[in-house]
Formats: sequence, structure tokens, C-alpha cells
Amino acid sequence: MDEMDIIINTGTSIIQAFYEKKGSTLKDEYRQSTAVAFMDPRDMKKLSLKPRDKINVTSKWGSVTIYADKSHDAPHEGMIFIPRGPWANIVISPETYCCNIPTYKGVKAVIKKTDDEVLLVANLMHKTYNKYKYNTKTLGQKPVYKKIGE
Repeated sequence: MDEMDIIINTGTSIIQAFYEKKGSTLKDEYRQSTAVAFMDPRDMKKLSLKPRDKINVTSKWGSVTIYADKSHDAPHEGMIFIPRGPWANIVISPETYCCNIPTYKGVKAVIKKTDDEVLLVANLMHKTYNKYKYNTKTLGQKPVYKKIGE
């Protein structure tokens, strides 16, 4: 199987929240804990995925490359959990249905294995929204002090 239809659910994870509170959102440790889809091991087997392999997640709102990892909450075939953050925000619906909160659960998407790079936050923001560029070089894990055009 090359790709799989899935349902995305997002929410806060303890590790992701720890790195946010620590102020590490531009660092690799935040990427490692937040740019990840926790999957049912049976779904991983169907796609020949091993923990920390990379996958593209594509919904009607966008596409992003993240890591795949085994869920400790299985079984939940056909669903993935992505910790809330920049990577999840690219593929969830921005519709708030008059309550000011995006749709974080039940988002239809397709996943497939890839060799694409899982981007750091600054690089992801630059690629997706054309923000945080410094003389066309990547900011990587450097602090971001101003936006483009300021």
C-alpha cells in the first residue's frame, strides 16, 4: 500500500507542551516532539513504516511532512494523532463554526511515506507563509526577532 486515507485528531501532548513552555519552539527538540503523527502499529505496517520514518500528510487545507511514530493508545486504525502546533495547523480546517476555535478533530487526510525533510519551525513558516527569512538563508534554530518587511 502506497498511501492511506486517515482521520487526523490533534491536541496537546505533555512533551510538546513542555518544550513550548521551555521556549524551545525553534529548536529540533520541539520538532521531534511536535512534528509527529502517532499511528496505530497496524497502519504503520500497512505502509511499511518504522518509528521516525517520514510521511506526507495531505488534507484539503494543506500538506506537511512529519515523522511517524507508534501510538501508545492503539488500537485506532485509520486515525492519527498530531500534537497541536505549526505542523498540525497546516492540515487542519481553519473553519471555526462561529466559536473561534479551529476544527482540531476529525479532519480527513491522506498519508504516504516520503523522503522529504521535516522542517524546523522557522523553515516551515518561511516555506508555508513566506515568513522568517534572512537574506535567503535559513534561520534554522536561531531566534526570530522580526518578520519580513519590518
